[in-house]
Amino acid sequence: MRQYFLKHTGLTLSVTVLLIICSALRVFHGVVNAYVLDGLVAKSMSRFLFWTGIDIGLFLVLSIFLFGTMYLEGVLVQKMSLDLRLTITRNITHGDYAYFHRHDTGTYGSWLTNDITMIEDQGFQGYFYIVQFVCDTGFTVAALVQFHWSLVIVSILLGLITYSAPQLLAKSMKQTNMAVTHGNEHFLNQVQSFLQGFDTLFALNLQQRLVDQIAGSARKIAGLRVKQNTVKAGMGSIAGLASIVSQVGISAWTGLLVLWRLTSVGAIMATGNLSFNLLNSMANLGPLAAQMKAVQPLFAKYAAQADNQSAEKRTIPADQAQSIALAQLSYQYPHTSKPALQPLSLTVAPGTKVAITGPSGVGKSTLLNILNGKLPDYQGTVTVAGVPLKQIAGRSLRDNVLYIDQSPYVFNGTVRDNLALGQTFSDEQIMTALRQADLGDFVQQLPQGLATPVGEDGRLFSGGQRQRLALARGILRQRHIMLIDEGTSSLDTASALKVEDSFLKQQGLTVIFVTHQLHAQNKDLFDQVVTLA
Repeated sequence: MRQYFLKHTGLTLSVTVLLIICSALRVFHGVVNAYVLDGLVAKSMSRFLFWTGIDIGLFLVLSIFLFGTMYLEGVLVQKMSLDLRLTITRNITHGDYAYFHRHDTGTYGSWLTNDITMIEDQGFQGYFYIVQFVCDTGFTVAALVQFHWSLVIVSILLGLITYSAPQLLAKSMKQTNMAVTHGNEHFLNQVQSFLQGFDTLFALNLQQRLVDQIAGSARKIAGLRVKQNTVKAGMGSIAGLASIVSQVGISAWTGLLVLWRLTSVGAIMATGNLSFNLLNSMANLGPLAAQMKAVQPLFAKYAAQADNQSAEKRTIPADQAQSIALAQLSYQYPHTSKPALQPLSLTVAPGTKVAITGPSGVGKSTLLNILNGKLPDYQGTVTVAGVPLKQIAGRSLRDNVLYIDQSPYVFNGTVRDNLALGQTFSDEQIMTALRQADLGDFVQQLPQGLATPVGEDGRLFSGGQRQRLALARGILRQRHIMLIDEGTSSLDTASALKVEDSFLKQQGLTVIFVTHQLHAQNKDLFDQVVTLA
């Protein structure tokens, strides 16, 4: 956690200085109270009014500094939360395909939302409180000394008791925090799955199923949070009780000092305020320290690194077409008894077009997933540009090979957003790709053109239009090798032929095209037709 504060050193120092000033002003207020009461005891109007005026001025200045402190604290916390979110995001996208999919997307969503909120409340805010506690303690000790040295010893002893008492529940706090973070992950996974299945439930008039499932998951997470709040309440109650007992003890000791004529009557009011600041800080410090320890496992969870050996792997040229060679390539999914892909040997020369056909379940999609690097634990050998596929760095492979899924994902944004995906392309380049995918005329006729929203998961577009949008997205990148999985299955024959011809007639482009239906009209454009059985 310290690294996030150090990244914003200037802002952290500014907040720290303001916290020190506020602490000094609060303690000085406690001392001034003693002078006000001493003025009353002495029946001195001037002393009473002078110190009352000073006290009012202190509150005005303190209010200004408190506002500035709270504002800068908020800015710093949000900057650090942003840094943490970026750290998590970079980490989960740092590895290969399997590394990202070791968790569900709902789990990652929980990390980036619920966990961050917990870290803000129990972690980042803890730093500010610790600074305040250290300053309050230092200034309070200095103030108490002037009334009587014994008050310092009594305050410290009682303060240690106040701090230690809540630690009895520290282990429970850690356990409930982890239970809540895992519960949040499960809840978001379930909610995401249920909401994405709305169309299916709607078609069957089973919308109540969605309500029931979310209600069940919500009850589970509610139960976990009740347990977490119960532990927090227990720590707070123990700390509060210890604080009250300690304050009464300090007040009683001060009274004895007054009776023994070792300090002034005003010290009673001063030590009351000062001991409240000190002991209240000690009471809150105990639960806070336990909570800060409890969020440390979250940072450890995010820090799990991918087994990324890209630095040791090779790159292949991205400025020219590459050959692909398969030798006895096969694949069997875990926990299955039959191979998903029977041994296959095939050579694909640069710039050639290959059709892969065959019935469902013979491994057509599995073959493409091997070639695009998603399934590394295959049997046999695969080489691209003469380099074994397992030795090629993933980024280098994807710079050469583009995979277009049979069920392409469409982002919630505009047509341009879904094609550019954050990269820079001119409208002319985008429209050229759309025309090659037989979607140019349709987009030009839209009222907003490229700025037209496609809806969540592309629901405002038909299945065929979403497929062509994905094809245009691939064409725009101008990779030398395209792996197309049923890329025209949702199109009518005329549109399918037009789209297929657009990439089958491109010179220098290597195409491996998986299809259930090979059109007789353009079958001759393929250099090879491989039928899997």
